[in-house]
Amino acid sequence: MTFQTLARRVRNPGLPLGLRYVALRSALEYYRRLGYHASWSFITGTDARKPRPLDEPGLLNALERLETSRNAWLVEMEAFAERRTVLKREHGIPADREETRYRQGRRWSGPDAHAATVVAVAQQWRLDRPYAAAALMEPFAPLEQELSGLVESYLGSGLDAQALRRLPALHRDIDNVRRDHVRNYHLRHPTARLGKVAELIRYEVLPLVRRGWVGDAERIADIFWAARGRMTYLPDLYTFDQTRWWIEHVMAPQSELWIAERRGVPVGFAALNGRWLDHLYIEPAHQGRGIGEALLARAKRRRPELDLRVFEQNHGARAFYARQGFSRIGSGDGSDNEERLPDLHLRWRR
Repeated sequence: MTFQTLARRVRNPGLPLGLRYVALRSALEYYRRLGYHASWSFITGTDARKPRPLDEPGLLNALERLETSRNAWLVEMEAFAERRTVLKREHGIPADREETRYRQGRRWSGPDAHAATVVAVAQQWRLDRPYAAAALMEPFAPLEQELSGLVESYLGSGLDAQALRRLPALHRDIDNVRRDHVRNYHLRHPTARLGKVAELIRYEVLPLVRRGWVGDAERIADIFWAARGRMTYLPDLYTFDQTRWWIEHVMAPQSELWIAERRGVPVGFAALNGRWLDHLYIEPAHQGRGIGEALLARAKRRRPELDLRVFEQNHGARAFYARQGFSRIGSGDGSDNEERLPDLHLRWRR
């Protein structure tokens, strides 16, 4: 039976409640992105290892949560497939392994992503940590201890900036240890279990930085317009429609675009043109969450040297680029930009 057929059974008031309950559990087999037990615990609010019958409102609410996330994930995957096809066919750019892993990884899509991940992390950590801690050999125990502190923060007050910066490297370290365990000791499960927890947290709190294309132009225009709207010192030179046309027909085709996504939604972008970082903008509601840093890190991986210009009055951006290792090369009186505002020339070298 398909997912849609099972969903119709769950909603069918003419069927016995027990059969509708079984249909819901069967539907979950088609979409258990957090693992079966964690996904069931989240959509029903009950322990999957001690199942109990649900009443009709509980069944329908659980199905709605499941369908909302599944539909969001299907939209993501459809856009991913279209973009991957165009980039490969027209530009010869292969699929990004990092993005493929993210799309297929342990991650709950949709508006309930954080709540679902908290349930999954708490459950996974409670069940797997004792086993992993007992089986890990001494050289690798510090990873478990570091992850323990990170999980405690995530489930509590949240991760601070230092923990967010450390998380990708910690996830990679755990993966490296897992490969070492398999290669040298034929031991897979302890670090694989730790890796699941690190992956759950990483994919929920950190943005995905992926290759952009012309199909992202509309969303880029929204981000660009919103971010520059906060810069009250900028003159009004163009309308939103003119800006969107320029992005779609001029900027996007001529640039190497990188998009930062959170929970499947683009929230920031960077545009490279040769060694120049022409644009880096973050949607105002998502600023201060490490997204600009993630985009800039990708730009640094792509270029050994980066140049950019920033308005003198943009003190926030100037401080950000200074923290990221950019040095001042020169300044301009505004004659070289459309806004006719003084700016600075900054440079970073690997």
